[in-house]
Parts: sequence; structure tokens; C-alpha cells
Amino acid sequence: MMYDLIIIGGGPAGITAGIYASRKKLKTLIIAKDFFGQIAKTHRVDNWPGDLGISEMDLMRKMEKHLKSFSIEIKADQKVVSVKAEGGSLLLAGRTFVIQVENGESFEAKAVIIATGRAEKKLGVLGEEELIGKGVSYCSICDAPFFTDKKVAVIGSGNSALDSAKYAAEVCLFFQGEKVLGDECSQELIKQQTKIKFYPQTEIKAIGGAKKVESLTYQEIISGEEKQISVDGVFINIGSVPVAGLVGDLVARNEKGEIVVDSRNNVTSQVGIFAVGDVTDSNWKQLILASADGAKAALAVYEYLQNK
Repeated sequence: MMYDLIIIGGGPAGITAGIYASRKKLKTLIIAKDFFGQIAKTHRVDNWPGDLGISEMDLMRKMEKHLKSFSIEIKADQKVVSVKAEGGSLLLAGRTFVIQVENGESFEAKAVIIATGRAEKKLGVLGEEELIGKGVSYCSICDAPFFTDKKVAVIGSGNSALDSAKYAAEVCLFFQGEKVLGDECSQELIKQQTKIKFYPQTEIKAIGGAKKVESLTYQEIISGEEKQISVDGVFINIGSVPVAGLVGDLVARNEKGEIVVDSRNNVTSQVGIFAVGDVTDSNWKQLILASADGAKAALAVYEYLQNK
């Protein structure tokens, strides 16, 4: 079956693209491994116009309900492994795109919108991989309830790290710089909490434990001295990387691995492929801008198909 448009990924960008594509009566398929995207891993949204503070899941459920009010096909919990172009020319309209998913199925489309977002960056230290789900976590919202009366280490200094530092009974906040970097309002809230101990200018060396997290080894950057503390869990919040490997070298990417797009219409270097949200080289990674990208790209796809 040939679709007018296949949207790879969900979240605010992919869902908004689906809404706009449906309103234009495009035959559209959404394929998403994580339908709600990274926004579902935040605690609360305070900057969405019209909602004076809303939980992330309430907001995404509203978006999902809006999307499903249209006739649109959705394949959730499906991971796309490759996007390939067939026929036509790289610089001219006329190519079709074959999208293959993890279970072996493949789908064809006249146009593609990539809305795959970003994935959590890992520390790459001894014990991290082995203890994922056994005390090592990248999502405080998902796993915080397991640590409400325990001692945890939080790695990072941005907003996600500061958010993670709110939950456990005792928190050790590790970061490489001299001070935390989150929004001022988040910093003020964190500084008021006596349960948090700050470890600036430190580098994590290892996470210890047999069947679960038991310790954290770190190095003081200035002195070079290595130390170890006992902890029950480790929340890693050191940033993210774009999920763009599925397109291979089909579209241009920058040195960070982000897909390069034209900010006017979110088209990539490959005619017929558009990219939206946090997977792109946009200056700001924000919920409302991701949704705006989705709207722009869907309208651009409609124009592209009309001209084609």
C-alpha cells in the first residue's frame, strides 16, 4: 500500500504533523516506537499556552485524543530501522520512500516526516549498562517512586537533573562545572532543599553493585582524587543525542548528528523527506516549537505532493 505520507515518531511534533496532514486529507501512517516522546518523561509543563500548568501525560493524552478524532493509521511500539529512497532523482520530486520496521514489515510513501526526537546520553562508565533497571535510570518521572525513602546520586546540572533531584530522601548532585546550569527558578527551588548535597567539578568513574546499585565512584577534577559513596540509585541526566541513524546518509546531518532542515518548511537535503522537532538542527528544543515544526512540515508536504 502506498501512503501519501509516513510520519516516523510521535511526541508533540509527530502528533501535530498527523493532525495537520489529516486535515489536508492526506493518506497518512504514523509509526512510533515511543508515541508520546520525551515530553512524557518530564514532570509538569508550565509553558504550553492555554494551560496554566499541566502534567505531561494529561497534555499528551489530549493531543492523542485530538489526533485520533481523524481517520489516521497509527502503528505504536514499532521501531523504524531504515528509510530508503527508490526511483527518481535526489534533487527532483518523483522518488518514493520505503520504511522498514524492526519486525520485518515495510511501508511505502510519497513523502516522509521524521519526528524521532532524541535519546538519553549515557555516561559510558563501568557498571552503567549492567545496572540499567537495577538502580540506574535516565527518567526520574518513571522511576522516582522507587526511591522516595532512599539515597540517590543525580548526574548532571541542567533542568532534567534538577528535576530528578527533587524526589529521593537524600540526593547527591554531581556535575563537572562549578555551578548548576538549569533555569533560575529550578535552581532556586533546589537550593532551598537541605536534603541535596552538591558535588561540583566531579567526574563519574564507575557504578558499583552486584544485583543492584550499591555505590558510585567519582573523581574530583581539581585534585584528581578518586572517592566512593554508597547510594541506592543513580539518575543520569547529562543531555541527549538525536535519533537519526535510521536515515543513514540519505539526508544531511550536522556535527552533532542532527538532521539539517530549511527552517521555512522543514525540508531536508533529500526532496520529499522532512524533519521536525528535537531531531533537527533547530536552535531551541522546546515543546511549542516542535509542534510548530510538525504543522509547518505537514503543510509543506501537502504543497510538495500537489506540485508533484
